[in-house]
Amino acid sequence: MSGTKTSSFQFKGYRIERSVIELKSVEIGENFNISFDSKGIINKSESSYQLNLTAYIKDKENTINIEVAVVSFFSFDSQIEKSQLEKLFYMNAPAIIFPYLRSYITTLTVLSGIDPIILPTLNLSSLGKELEENTTEI
Repeated sequence: MSGTKTSSFQFKGYRIERSVIELKSVEIGENFNISFDSKGIINKSESSYQLNLTAYIKDKENTINIEVAVVSFFSFDSQIEKSQLEKLFYMNAPAIIFPYLRSYITTLTVLSGIDPIILPTLNLSSLGKELEENTTEI
């Protein structure tokens, strides 16, 4: 691994804390509304960051309602500048965890006996401001 350097911000893992799917029909609509809630916890003494991200998916015909809450864990080098850390927390962390959440939702829908819902690739930078406002430091 010559020439490679370990990132100062590391993804340590995730877990699904809540998973709900409500079906009113096996024929689901094709137009989905996707929304997110996010919050974070910074633990400076342990150089760790926890991102709580909840996705809400509903179709316009109101035949499906999905809620999935994922908690993801990160560590960081305590020597990183605050401005760089904030970018990692509020921009990079949601982008890192989203593919896992996306895959889980696809699997959840397939295993529920309906056509898979494959979320599009999303730019989650709009979550940055909300996440910053909903992040606490312990």
